[in-house]
Amino acid sequence: MSGTENSIQELFARAASLLLGNGVDAAGDYDAGRILQALEYASESSNRMDSEAANRADLLIAASRFARVFELASPDAPGLFSFGAQFDPALADPLHDGSPMVGVSGVGLTLRDAFQGCVGEGIEYLSQLQTGRDVLLKPGVDDWAGKLGPNALELVAAVSERCIQPERALSWCRATRLTDGSEVWLPADICLRRPPAQRDFAPPFPLSIGSAAGPSRDAAALHGLLELIERDAASLWWRGGQLARSIPPQEAGMVVEGLLRQLRHGASVQRRTWLLDITTDIGVPCVAAVSCRADGSGFAFGLAARPALEAAVRSATLEMCQFELADAVVATKRSERGDDALNAQDRTHLRRAAINADQCRLLQPVAEYAAHLPLHATEASAIFELIVQRLEKLGIETFCLDLTRQRFAVPVVRVIAPGLQLEPSEIVTARLQDTIARTGGGATYTGGVSLI
Repeated sequence: MSGTENSIQELFARAASLLLGNGVDAAGDYDAGRILQALEYASESSNRMDSEAANRADLLIAASRFARVFELASPDAPGLFSFGAQFDPALADPLHDGSPMVGVSGVGLTLRDAFQGCVGEGIEYLSQLQTGRDVLLKPGVDDWAGKLGPNALELVAAVSERCIQPERALSWCRATRLTDGSEVWLPADICLRRPPAQRDFAPPFPLSIGSAAGPSRDAAALHGLLELIERDAASLWWRGGQLARSIPPQEAGMVVEGLLRQLRHGASVQRRTWLLDITTDIGVPCVAAVSCRADGSGFAFGLAARPALEAAVRSATLEMCQFELADAVVATKRSERGDDALNAQDRTHLRRAAINADQCRLLQPVAEYAAHLPLHATEASAIFELIVQRLEKLGIETFCLDLTRQRFAVPVVRVIAPGLQLEPSEIVTARLQDTIARTGGGATYTGGVSLI
């Protein structure tokens, strides 16, 4: 994909029109046709319009509104496709005029997967932004808070202590409790990205955790729930000190070997890679993929929770390569512009990459295998329901908000499970406290260095 930034954005819009069959044909717009071919979006029948084609067109239209969309190359994984993008939050609503530009990225084994991951992440962020049409509640919140379970009430109490103006009543946002489908209200600032001047408190964790865009509402909801479980597992492992377990070679060895051959082909410096099973008592397979240089330096990782172990291995490996690329970008930024050019996230990357992977006990799996929850369903909605039921048995409530915006037309869902421990988060749940009490905590091995 070449050309100036403006011409590329225009091409995305024309490609969407071509995909939708809006009076344009491939012969008349060769460049837009090439975009569709590169992304494997070219339809076998230009007269057929289904939900998949409509979703792809929505992604192209969204990309045409971004300020920049660009490709990135990874020196450690030349076989990885990667996109980056930047956009103005005011795309969501004038409430956010003057906000700084936001950057997102996506990776995959194909150009299509990387593009969809990147643009989908951008739409997810934009859909979380508060708009002037969102209905928030202030009076009578005690009635709604009374419907919440103990974990949710603890979260409400924790964020209430962080209020910027304690005398001001919290704003609340409508949500659905998944166990019984009842309507509840949760603090708005853990549901939506609100303008700083309107916030009751600064969110104690990234609002991206548990939020997802997808080709369908069910797919988005499942992705968001799996991310919550992934971050809970990561926190109990890294901060809690819960040792990782081995993954049976026969289950994932061949998968990761073939994947790494494809990703690493052509790399000038080879990295060592291994897998850790960090699955918790929930039972949904959670994997950490770890890599480093020959001497143990340059530690990078990827995390994934998926219904099947093999899928978790693949996703974690791809995210590991994304972190390797991010580390390379930070190193380049530092060498070209100095330490003063680094932001807080850049410095977290540097501190984490300085850990010697061969000497950190948390990065060495114990010789035992985890028990995984049997999730034999194939439909996203059925898998989602099975996991929600499992969480309920553990006393963990789950809540859901549909954040799909008409402007972007791509399903976006936010899932909130207050009993799970997020990573990173300034709130320490009972799950993490209990794990630290049992193990002594992960700081024993990490020196308190943040994972994310």
